Amino acid sequence: MKKNNKGISLINLILLASIIICAAIIFIMSKSYINDANDIYTGDLPTRNVIQKTESKNSSSTENVALSNGISNGTTSNNYTSSNAGKKYFYRQLNDVGKSIYDTLVNNKQSLKTGTQKIDFETKTANAGESVQAALDALFLDNPDIFWIDILKISFATRTTTFLTNINYSYYLEPKEGEKNYLIDSFNSAYEVQDAINKIENRINNIASRAYGTTYDKVKLAHDELINTITYDENLGINSSNIYGALVENRCVCEGYAEAFKVILDKLDIPCIIVYGDGIDSNGNTEAHAWNYVKMDNGKWYAVDTTWDDPIILGGNSSGVDRNKYFLKGSRSFLETHIPDGDVSGQGQVFKYPELSETDY
Repeated sequence: MKKNNKGISLINLILLASIIICAAIIFIMSKSYINDANDIYTGDLPTRNVIQKTESKNSSSTENVALSNGISNGTTSNNYTSSNAGKKYFYRQLNDVGKSIYDTLVNNKQSLKTGTQKIDFETKTANAGESVQAALDALFLDNPDIFWIDILKISFATRTTTFLTNINYSYYLEPKEGEKNYLIDSFNSAYEVQDAINKIENRINNIASRAYGTTYDKVKLAHDELINTITYDENLGINSSNIYGALVENRCVCEGYAEAFKVILDKLDIPCIIVYGDGIDSNGNTEAHAWNYVKMDNGKWYAVDTTWDDPIILGGNSSGVDRNKYFLKGSRSFLETHIPDGDVSGQGQVFKYPELSETDY
């Protein structure tokens, strides 16, 4: 019996030692996890080029161009096709991490209207921050209907957690420290954002209800609607570079023209993308600018610049002004005065634009 008792005691001792060792390991790992989880680095999010901050329009009897922060050369490609080649055109050029960030933001579109919602991204990639700017650039190019966010008011934070050799990374967007929200200054709540959305949708639906005939007829309607109702905003108001300024307030700069043109053609299911780059005016001045490419029924892309087709007329005499000079143009004529640039924010991914038809439509 004593021998047996000694055997049992030895087993208990081994079990007790094992429990103590396991508990110590769990404690150490748990401590490491908690410390890392609380070690949060918060930095400013790389910003998208905000055109309305510096844009102006030269007065001319025939053509004018708007300016913004520095934008340089771009590249072209015609490798992206779908039932509507304009939908998610820039999304398809992102890497997997960028697509995940883009998708997360689109899926949280309703929450973004509050301007205060923290949006989380989970990934095992250590350098996801490098994909954030590209994802945001693509998001706003593909979705100009997300117009209420001020990227300058957003902060990008990283959280790292470890469990032995396993490292996980969490990233999130939230209002920058000192900002009550990340809405543009003209809106203060989700209610005001939704009211603006409703007004925009009513305007777009009204235009779409009058769109009959061929693809050309519909594109022409959208073009004429904008140049006949918008006044170029030389004072650079809060909404001068978004679709609310273009479609509700009827005052905007080139970015507003281009974004409004895209949302109308998106509604009509006509492939259309926004293009950033430099414009060369009639005096030889080069300034940053925005316009559109449209894919017509023949499968080719053509350029449309609604801003330059709506020039500021000195003396108020518009007779003899060609308001279709930049409508459905090919590369041979259009690229003489327009230089596309795929790096739309100056610090993100260089996106590829489709190759234009050589000749006009």
